[in-house]
Amino acid sequence: MSPTGKIPQGQLPADIEPILLAEKRAHLIGVLPLKAMPRLAQAGLDSTGEAQVDLHFGHAEIGNVYEMTGRLRATVRVACQRCLEPMALTLETDVRLLLLRPGERPEGLAPEVEALVVDRPLRLSELVEDELLLAMPMIPLHPVEACAAKNFVKSATPADKPLSGLNRLKRT
Repeated sequence: MSPTGKIPQGQLPADIEPILLAEKRAHLIGVLPLKAMPRLAQAGLDSTGEAQVDLHFGHAEIGNVYEMTGRLRATVRVACQRCLEPMALTLETDVRLLLLRPGERPEGLAPEVEALVVDRPLRLSELVEDELLLAMPMIPLHPVEACAAKNFVKSATPADKPLSGLNRLKRT
């Protein structure tokens, strides 16, 4: 790491100490192979490709707390759940996590604020993998016009009422 806290681009460490990086106002830029993220690879068709990482560590605006902010991006190959054909799915997410030591909870911190309690070094690939999995849609689909099953997709209209036949039964 250079005196400015910036790690040379592309040289990402395997393990990080987020609070130490925040104290140094570090900036991590580089790529991680998707094969280092087994849960993300399992959600896709293979583990080819890489995740682009751009993370800043520093002081948060809330009290005397550190934070990690940045952007992650990866393209994974998944099966479209409409046509079951392979497709490239780009996952992009903005990251903002408060970094807390065990037992630390600053006053005024809303319970819904995402915070990471750090009591040991963390594997960077697992942290990136967690954030990318949260960005993954539950049901990946091609856009309708690009999907092989586009001829079988019926556009829903307000007049479509799938249970309207029940009204006839109710009246008799």
